[in-house]
Amino acid sequence: MYKRVSDVPIKKKIPQIETSAQVDWAPKIEIKEQLADLRTTLEKIKAREGVIGYILRAQTSASVDINDPSKIIDYAVLSASVLESVESLLDALALGKICHIVVVGSKLKVLLLTIGEQTVSIFMEKNVNHESICKELK
Repeated sequence: MYKRVSDVPIKKKIPQIETSAQVDWAPKIEIKEQLADLRTTLEKIKAREGVIGYILRAQTSASVDINDPSKIIDYAVLSASVLESVESLLDALALGKICHIVVVGSKLKVLLLTIGEQTVSIFMEKNVNHESICKELK
């Protein structure tokens, strides 16, 4: 006599995979710790004389710490515009990936860096040494 498949009880257990298990060949990346370290470094940089603030931009979020809250939008627009302009130039001229960008105005200097998946814009007075900040972040 034949039984229907739906009438037969299934007793076979499906093995569970542990998600917390680490394999030897996979790199151990602590993204949250790296982000916390980056924010700590940015806070130290912001405490320097002449540093106005920074914008830390990820794919889906951004952190802004600017001394003058009324100018946050101005700095965000400046940062986005510079980054977009440089990326289009790099694409057009096939120069590769951005390491860092420095834009110097009459009173203000902006340092833009890409660190992993994060983009950092640091705003400072023109006389601040951006090279030491760049070395500290890399």
